[in-house]
Amino acid sequence: MLLMHLFPGARYRLPPIPQLLAFGRHPHAAELERRHDQWLRTSCPFATNASRQRFLSHRSALWTAATFPTTEPVRFHDLSRLTSLLFAFDDLCLDHTDSGVRTAKSSLADCLGVLKGEPPSTEYGRALHGIWDGMGLRMPPGQRDRLIAALTDFARGCFTEMVSRADQTVPDFPSYVRLRIQQSLAAWIYFILTEYAAAVDLDAESREALDGLHWLSAEHLLFANDLFSFRAEHFGGDHLNAVCVMTAAGASLQNAVDELVRLLSAREHEMAAALATLRADASPPVLAYLEKLEYVVSGNLAQARFAPRYHGTQDFIDHPIGQGTVTLRPDRTEHSALEQKAE
Repeated sequence: MLLMHLFPGARYRLPPIPQLLAFGRHPHAAELERRHDQWLRTSCPFATNASRQRFLSHRSALWTAATFPTTEPVRFHDLSRLTSLLFAFDDLCLDHTDSGVRTAKSSLADCLGVLKGEPPSTEYGRALHGIWDGMGLRMPPGQRDRLIAALTDFARGCFTEMVSRADQTVPDFPSYVRLRIQQSLAAWIYFILTEYAAAVDLDAESREALDGLHWLSAEHLLFANDLFSFRAEHFGGDHLNAVCVMTAAGASLQNAVDELVRLLSAREHEMAAALATLRADASPPVLAYLEKLEYVVSGNLAQARFAPRYHGTQDFIDHPIGQGTVTLRPDRTEHSALEQKAE
């Protein structure tokens, strides 16, 4: 399929997106972000100091503050560092040269070894070892095994995407959604980390009962991310995004945005209904998990609206993008909110 070339200054109208799920931000976000950023300066691997400073400007700990707003500080610090390491690894996978693929594969193999108790041999492995040294003791053995399996699937999807980026190929929409959700979105990693945040270890029967909710959650996460990350990815030459997939199939930018908002809104309604049904007769561990999962999904959408990583600016942190006109430029997103009519 042919890729659409987006000219700087392209605009679309963002329709309203329902917010039916509970959401918030961690009350100690500022203190926890400072602690996270100190780790980022000293322990997270970056090729240059400039790339480290650029990553710091993304304020990645605010994703954890939005998605785990009720998590106690020790587990929050584990989750914020691990999330940033995943973001950094995701950036590493944008280099689809032979050298880039080798680096990504060796780093991933080393990280999987660290999770299994082996000594690290790469920068990424050493960074993970510093997190896992305490986190692994707090995580039940079966949960650790499931995390390793989910991380392996995530890596498989990332490497598949690296080939697609190198070939400049864009899949059809169902194939794209299937690839992202089953592997490279990392949703299944975060479902396990949500158990960790809730300090529960769900049994196989409980996890099976939540399978439908997990698929709804994964699609919600995907559609929210793709709607707001599209600018950065398109101008960065990465076209594995739902908006790119739809425009490559012939949709206009506005039609693609409208369809993505429709899908996202549908998942919001479906998730709210599914959560109410599941809570009716859930056990205490499942109830604790559902509370945390609701925050993860709503927080991901909230963060996507302001993320400097997506929008090239910190201007939206306290004033997230909502209904109105969105202008896409190579270095930043611009937003003009819809004026509300007086009653």
